[in-house]
Amino acid sequence: MKLKKMKLAEAFDYKGYWWRPDAPENKVAGVLTYIPGKNINLELIGSFDLEDNAIFSFFNKSDEAVIHGQLENAKKVTLMKCYPSGNVNFSSFFPIIRYTCIYCFIGGLYNGMNDEGRYKMVVHFPELSYWCHPGVLHETFLDDKEHNGQIISLSFEASMGGKLIDEAKLAEGIKIALKAGARLGGDPAKLNNEIGQSSWVDISCSERISFNKLLSCVYKFEEFLSIATLRMSEASEITIYDEEYYQEIAEGRRIHHPISFISSHWRGKDTDNVDSIRFLFGYDAVKEIFGDLMQAWFADRNDMYPVRSNLVDSLEKKRVFSSMDFLILARALDGYCIRSKYKGSIGNRMKAVLEKFSNVSLIQRDNINIDELIESRDYYAHFMPRARKKHVLDGFELHALTQKVRRLVICCVLSDLGLDNTIIDSFFRDGNSKLITY
Repeated sequence: MKLKKMKLAEAFDYKGYWWRPDAPENKVAGVLTYIPGKNINLELIGSFDLEDNAIFSFFNKSDEAVIHGQLENAKKVTLMKCYPSGNVNFSSFFPIIRYTCIYCFIGGLYNGMNDEGRYKMVVHFPELSYWCHPGVLHETFLDDKEHNGQIISLSFEASMGGKLIDEAKLAEGIKIALKAGARLGGDPAKLNNEIGQSSWVDISCSERISFNKLLSCVYKFEEFLSIATLRMSEASEITIYDEEYYQEIAEGRRIHHPISFISSHWRGKDTDNVDSIRFLFGYDAVKEIFGDLMQAWFADRNDMYPVRSNLVDSLEKKRVFSSMDFLILARALDGYCIRSKYKGSIGNRMKAVLEKFSNVSLIQRDNINIDELIESRDYYAHFMPRARKKHVLDGFELHALTQKVRRLVICCVLSDLGLDNTIIDSFFRDGNSKLITY
């Protein structure tokens, strides 16, 4: 028996019939292909205009906001934001039209990302199970005196919809629920069983809501998890439950059919090397205030989104360091200084920010030189003549300053969420990421 790891959305190759929503009678055969980290592609054997001339169809192809389809397994599919691509075969007597699609819904028909309904999104992140351990799989070790050995018993909770760990109620009736569950799989002969447990996030709303608004919540939680784990976190699997897609069973009970949602924006990253010791903080460190953190994060009352976004972008691993890696953090710090209550020049505001976090041990240790920070920012951002800037850094010194500025921006973001310097200091002290310790 072995533990089963959660996978990223898997590749597929589906045959089916496809049509425009406004002309369902004109169905065209085609193949839908998806490879994680790459495009969602639809190849039609024919054209929606029912044109037999391959050359004419190729030169008259156009973007399609929505394409509907039905797969060979009878599942309904919606493709959104579809752009034609490919080339023309002059020797072919029928057209082959290829589309690259941005979004794909497998299991339902919709007319756009602004469609409103009573939806729930179940979102998996590879890092989330490490950040908040599921804790639903239990091991029991018993002495087997008769056979002079041990009996190892495994059990797990399999409640419908998962076990609720925590939740936060946000504005406009939106709710973020942190859940966990386990699953049992294996071969039919039960000779090789697999048990997997994972944590995920349920995002729902008590009112009708659009896909765009729910996805906005997903992206915001991605950014929160990225800062908490100091990794570029990204959803690996999104399942939608729609009140209108269900099967009614005995006693009026309903089972809602899962609708798989796939985005071509997903990078399909390798997540085998997740190490919780390198996180900034885990769920256990904030479980007493998780609801308050979520409310502050999603409300973003001080318009910190650009600052947080730049901080997340700086977490992406790169093979070569450049001045842009410094600038993205310097701009984030500028943004926080402008939003702060401090007055005066940007230099005076930066000094005030440094003073605010002066009792955080790493900020104390870094001892950032304000002149070097400001003049390096001016030089690389505004292309000022170097002769006018005597404190400009480059090379390894600029890299070291970048690390220091990142730590300061982390303090700014956490402070905006309501965390005091004592808590921030404890996060830095307990973390082992190079972004903190270096």
